[in-house]
Amino acid sequence: MKRGLSLAVALLVVVAVGGWRWRIVTAGNRAGQASVPTTEITRQSLVVTLPVNGALESAQDIPVRSEIAGSLLDICPDNSLVKPGDFAFQLDTKDLTDERERLTRAVTDAEEALNTEQSDSETRTTQAQSEAEAAREALKLAQEKAQAEREKMAAQVKFAEGEMERATREYKRSQRLAELKYIAGTKLRQAEKAYRQQEFELAQQRVQQADVEKRTQEQIDDAQAALDLALHGLEAAKADALVHLEDGRIDLAEAKRKLAEVDKKVAQSTLTCPAAGMAVIQTNSDNWPERRPYRLGDRVESGAAPVRIYDFRRMQVRCQIGEIDISRVRQGQDVYVSSPALPEKRYRGKVASVEQLAQESNVWQGGTPGKKVFGVLVTLSEADPARLRPGMTVDLEIVLARVPEAVVAPIGAVFSENGRRFAYRARARDFERVPVTIGARNDLLVEVRGALTVGDRVALELPPALSVGRAEVRK
Repeated sequence: MKRGLSLAVALLVVVAVGGWRWRIVTAGNRAGQASVPTTEITRQSLVVTLPVNGALESAQDIPVRSEIAGSLLDICPDNSLVKPGDFAFQLDTKDLTDERERLTRAVTDAEEALNTEQSDSETRTTQAQSEAEAAREALKLAQEKAQAEREKMAAQVKFAEGEMERATREYKRSQRLAELKYIAGTKLRQAEKAYRQQEFELAQQRVQQADVEKRTQEQIDDAQAALDLALHGLEAAKADALVHLEDGRIDLAEAKRKLAEVDKKVAQSTLTCPAAGMAVIQTNSDNWPERRPYRLGDRVESGAAPVRIYDFRRMQVRCQIGEIDISRVRQGQDVYVSSPALPEKRYRGKVASVEQLAQESNVWQGGTPGKKVFGVLVTLSEADPARLRPGMTVDLEIVLARVPEAVVAPIGAVFSENGRRFAYRARARDFERVPVTIGARNDLLVEVRGALTVGDRVALELPPALSVGRAEVRK
């Protein structure tokens, strides 16, 4: 009786212990499964991006350069929004104003000198013309007087020649009559005397005619020489007038040119903005190592640009891609750009260019010494002047690939062990380890290929060993 009672008590103890252990294991499995977070396998379009950082800049910045040197008298506010024609900066024009007054007086003096020279030249030319006319009249008078005297002497010589012919005939007649004894010898001697007297008078008349010819010719030559000299003086006066007038015109033109240059510099002392955008005061490189922006009173050299206009309507981003990832980046890829200050806003852009030559990362800009990088330029398809400003640091997501209808899971749902990847699929009371092969991925999702299907729930953390079933689902 006691033995049967003992067996019954032992059996009850065994059953009770077995039930207690079964409840502990079941509770442990359920507690383990419930404590592991899970997610659902979905099918969606997977966008693969490459995240990088970059610096925002204007696609077009226009320097407002000074064509002249001077002291900075006024300048527009830094980082101010401007439109074409707005004030940029102004240089001090005091020295230019003084120079302009001096050159204005020089122009007036040159004009007066030119007018005086023109008047004097006209007077000298008129006087030379009068002298030439007088010399021409004197020559004409000398010629007329010489002609009259020559004609008079020619008439006297001709009369003497006539008398000579008559005396010669009378003398010859007397000779014949004397030979015939018709007249006395005294008559012949009288005829010969008259002949000799007339011959002497004719010779005297011819000598006088030669003297008149010579004298009148000398008078004509003197008058001609005087005329030639007067004409030469007239030509010299005209040439001298042209030279002096040309010199005066050159002096006046030079004075006006210098005045125009000063007027141009005065106009260039005030510069306006050539385009719309943000006006940024540049660093005055003459103040090294202070490296401060231009301020009033600073010296602005010719060609310097104290102000630069950044066009907000066209923005771009420069970034650097490491040599490991550069092979996946190419021109024309879509890019999403966001600012750390406004992470909820994303702007669309495209890769505009990819440098082909690697450069060493700039340590001064936070780069790693010895690291090779490639410069990439991204242009934004939209503008937001109120939020996007040059110099801002922005985050970029370069779209490398798009996989439509991909079976995806969060990256945290895929685990790796000994080079193999797997996921933990939830079952009724535990998890089973399922081998997977991954495809495309981004920062959040990964494409999974294998036994997992859409709708399966997988663990986001490594489940406790007690909750993992022994059977594996293999490919």
